[in-house]
Amino acid sequence: MKLYLLIGLAGGLGAMARYGLTAALMHVGGRSFPWGTVSVNVIGSGLMGFLGVWLMTRWQVPMELRLAILTGFLGAFTTMSAFSIDTLTLMQRQHWWLAGLYAVGTVVVCLLAARGGMLLAERLSS
Repeated sequence: MKLYLLIGLAGGLGAMARYGLTAALMHVGGRSFPWGTVSVNVIGSGLMGFLGVWLMTRWQVPMELRLAILTGFLGAFTTMSAFSIDTLTLMQRQHWWLAGLYAVGTVVVCLLAARGGMLLAERLSS
């Protein structure tokens, strides 16, 4: 039960962080392109890759705390469901090239961010 509460608390914080960053980027960049969703997915993927390695190898954080950070906070911070809706919205507006670029670009950049985070943590751990 304690583990679920930790994950839930961290998830609430991750969701609030996602909302804050997304709202701030929408205020700055407008609503014509989902920069907030892109940003939280790339940042979240990079942090997931980095912290997934770093928390085990460098800090040797207990499993409960790792789950709270990775599953709770970062799981709520990243936005695959919002990514899907944003892509479909661009398609409904018939912005086909932008929708394709957004979908493929987000996946590729998030994979690169996750791998970059892993490599950075591995390098710093050795």
